[in-house]
Amino acid sequence: MSDYLFDKHGDDAEVAQLERVLAPFAHDAPLRPLPTREPRRRPLLAALALAAGLVAILVWTSRGDRTADHLASGAEDGRAASLDCRDAVAGFAFAVDGGDARCAGRSVGAGVLPVGAWLETPRDSSTRLEVADIGQLTVHGASRMRLIETGEDAHRLQLARGRVSAAVLAPPRLFMVDTPAATAVDLGCAYELTVDERDLTYLSVTSGEVSLEDGATTAWVPAGSEVVAVPGRGPGTPVAQSAGVALRDAVSRFDAGEADALTAVLTLATAADFGTLYSLLLRTHGDTRRQVLRTLDALHPYPRELDEAALLAGDPVALRALQLRLLQR
Repeated sequence: MSDYLFDKHGDDAEVAQLERVLAPFAHDAPLRPLPTREPRRRPLLAALALAAGLVAILVWTSRGDRTADHLASGAEDGRAASLDCRDAVAGFAFAVDGGDARCAGRSVGAGVLPVGAWLETPRDSSTRLEVADIGQLTVHGASRMRLIETGEDAHRLQLARGRVSAAVLAPPRLFMVDTPAATAVDLGCAYELTVDERDLTYLSVTSGEVSLEDGATTAWVPAGSEVVAVPGRGPGTPVAQSAGVALRDAVSRFDAGEADALTAVLTLATAADFGTLYSLLLRTHGDTRRQVLRTLDALHPYPRELDEAALLAGDPVALRALQLRLLQR
């Protein structure tokens, strides 16, 4: 079996390229006669040490990448612990009313929350957090949150526990808040977000719209609606804040997979439940999806230029046009 590295037979483009790169450094002086005594082992040891050094560099680089990922997941590391919220320049400015908060492990009454640092608010307090130049966040007492990133393309926070109230005026999908169960993606709105001791996420929208996402499931939550997200299961189906017990029960049964629950939801739904019906449109298929669309159309007739076939096929442009139509009801 031929091997290009040893006998130049075969074809190994990578080795050939390496030879061309190293050619200027080739040894061209006459070789000295080989010594008659047994060669020393130091060259071998040196080679082994060099190899070990290369491995150490690769491990260090990999560890650095994992450390960055670890910080992004919410773990405190040396960098986060060394941040000082009193002297930070880049980040979100904040001020606490009702005691001092802990920011990057230090007690402060006001400062700047830098990327990577945790802000822990005292019980019975209220903290105003400036979200760049697009809005404000009120962090209520006994909450723990962190700034993940801030820039022209995205402002992202992480809420590990507690409650926040957001009021943001910005292009869609610029502001996001991660929770243990899902991510609240701002579409231009005001809302309240809570993470309880079981890591359940509660979202209630007071104006505009929010998309609650976990990568697999999306809940469109318009003003006047609320939804719960469960870790590992993602967002449930939104309901109107005015929804009655019977409809809420039917929606819960649908989310749990009960076959007859959808019929009950469609029977009980009113014009105020358009957010529920729209989300069901995304979570059903075939004739069932057609039934949901017709129920929605009966309560909120959409213009005929919105192609029914495109809506039933899940075309994102058609679905967004339907969302905007519902918001203008």
